[in-house]
Amino acid sequence: MLARMHHRQRKQKLRTFDDVVAKLGGASKVGALCEGQDSAAVCNWRRRRGRFPTKFHKVMIEKLEEQGASAPDHLWGFVEA
Repeated sequence: MLARMHHRQRKQKLRTFDDVVAKLGGASKVGALCEGQDSAAVCNWRRRRGRFPTKFHKVMIEKLEEQGASAPDHLWGFVEA
């Protein structure tokens, strides 16, 4: 029974903009993932909007899933059901 539980790891649930950036390796790596933006752009998203641009939602969510994590859609400006 313990062996089965060990194989099923829970997905890490990220809650904030900063959590997502940290999980993806920092502002420069997030920028590179998002059409080659620089780290200043990522910092500006946080300061000006408090969220990521919606056009980068899919690529960022896929990368988070590869790393065993998830994040709420509202961090990209989507309304949650």
